[in-house]
Amino acid sequence: MRFFLKLILISAWLGIIPQSSQVNALCSTPYCPPPWLAFQGHCYQWVDKQMSWMDAERHCQMLSHPGKMVHLASIHSEEEDEFISDYVKEASGNPSNPPGYWMGYNDHQQENTFTWTDGSDSAYDNWQPREPNDSNGEDCVERHQFFNKWNDLDCSNKLTFVCKM
Repeated sequence: MRFFLKLILISAWLGIIPQSSQVNALCSTPYCPPPWLAFQGHCYQWVDKQMSWMDAERHCQMLSHPGKMVHLASIHSEEEDEFISDYVKEASGNPSNPPGYWMGYNDHQQENTFTWTDGSDSAYDNWQPREPNDSNGEDCVERHQFFNKWNDLDCSNKLTFVCKM
């Protein structure tokens, strides 16, 4: 028994056993079952099926389960924006010409006041120049992969999309 106690103490002193902050960081990373992909405490899934914005949001919500709500992706930092973009480029199998995709940003409630479908804060944005422009009543937002920027678009257009859990 004393041997095991000494072994644990020596291992902790040598750094073989992770410190509590390392353990907490590991435990806060969610398990994301395939085909979901983990990033910064959330799970993401690109759906390679083109749907209208509303149908895409409904599809994401159908993936929810108790305690885990799913919506079209909300994006809160440049790092998250790039992570999702890189994920779609790789998953599409066409990194040089990947598809644009829906995200959960829209101004359905009030024109030019964009909100996320998951109700989260909307401090970060990445609009193309001269966007959003509400051309012909555009209320939904896509990530335009060619320009690596956001664009408002007619919600009835059919695009691939990214869900976030």
